[in-house]
Amino acid sequence: MKRIAGLLTLMMMTAFTAVQAQDDSKYGETEEQQIRCKEALSVYKSFKKQKNYEDAYPAWQEACEVCPPKVSQNLYGHGSTFIKNELKNEKEDKERKKVLVDSLFANYDKWRELYPETKKKPLNGCEVLSRKAGDFYKLYKNKHQEAYAMFKEVLDCMGEQTPASAIDGYYRSLFEVSKMASEEQQDQYLSDILTDYLMLQDYIDASLKREENEKILEQYRKVKGNVDEIFVLVAQCDQMVPVLKAKIEAEPDNFELKKKVLRLMNKKDCTDNDIFLPIAKEVYAQEPSAPAAYAIGIGSVKGGDMREGLKYLEEAVEQCGDCSDKENYLLKAGQVASSLKQGSKARSYANKVLQINPNSGAAYLLHGDAIAGMASQCDDGAIGSRMVYSLAYDYYARAKSKDSSVADAANKKMAQMKKQFPSKEDIFTVGKKEGQSFTTCLGESTTIRIR
Repeated sequence: MKRIAGLLTLMMMTAFTAVQAQDDSKYGETEEQQIRCKEALSVYKSFKKQKNYEDAYPAWQEACEVCPPKVSQNLYGHGSTFIKNELKNEKEDKERKKVLVDSLFANYDKWRELYPETKKKPLNGCEVLSRKAGDFYKLYKNKHQEAYAMFKEVLDCMGEQTPASAIDGYYRSLFEVSKMASEEQQDQYLSDILTDYLMLQDYIDASLKREENEKILEQYRKVKGNVDEIFVLVAQCDQMVPVLKAKIEAEPDNFELKKKVLRLMNKKDCTDNDIFLPIAKEVYAQEPSAPAAYAIGIGSVKGGDMREGLKYLEEAVEQCGDCSDKENYLLKAGQVASSLKQGSKARSYANKVLQINPNSGAAYLLHGDAIAGMASQCDDGAIGSRMVYSLAYDYYARAKSKDSSVADAANKKMAQMKKQFPSKEDIFTVGKKEGQSFTTCLGESTTIRIR
């Protein structure tokens, strides 16, 4: 029995020694190399823990010299941190700065080569390229074409998994490249800026739904705003429509393209053209959707059929669910309802907009318009209907205070409401005084004002 136990112990020790030897082999082929490698790794990691990157850098360089290239993926991740710290601190030696830049990108290339994928990160090589592209864009201010090519490779590889920084870098570099393009290339780049905008928005929206880390979520929110700024700057209707029309004529059977074009024209309110409504109807017939219903609704309204327009706009709201365009759909439906004197419905839509965006000046204007249109409902033969105009005035004032972009429109509407206030004699007749509170028949209170 003792002999068996001894054999088992010997076998376990042998196995442990074999595993240990196998583990140590990643540090080098000889025991001497393994010892030197472990020491070098330990030294630079110790400095790194102290955030002493200046001393960590030469220790890391030694680790790169004595250790096998594939000793650890961290060697390359840490290396990029140390090299960028050296670059930040190098102010005068241009030659050394150039060497550091070359070292940084060589480090990224080696990282990608050795670790194109890992168990946790099957797209590891693409993530590394994303880092490289970001640093390249920052360090080479005049090489936008090269940066654009790298960012495009990242997007093609990672799709909805693309980091926020790469989405931002891609769209910025595309914009810069378009500005430098020849006249013959301008239309193609403009087309890419337009259609890629929708793709990037889809990627961002997918990430906002998927991510739980608040820091990462904030990065995507910020990039969403950056992408919007560039899009709004570039995409003007008079430029968009000819480019999009030519693109559709070149690919008349590309249904996905038509859906993208429709979304773009909805986004920019480019509805006064000869391709908008036909595309909307074609898309809707094949695949009823919120954007298509919205487009037909807007087209119908502009064609004078308000009731038909409202029907499709309400369908857009219903099909949208929690889509990113819901605020706009609600607002447009409410505005058409208000024009049709459907005040209660218009106010309901305005309230739903404010639930999404409490600072929407347009929603407060819609509230005011709907209320003003309901004044006759409160005609009590005294000042009832006139006080509804005072209530509308309150909403216009809120619109102005919440959103400076609607201030001019709010001021004009407030001036119109003032003309409808009761006179001093009117309020005296009913035993009221200026400045008193008054509850309208709509269930909301306002302040008694006189014209």
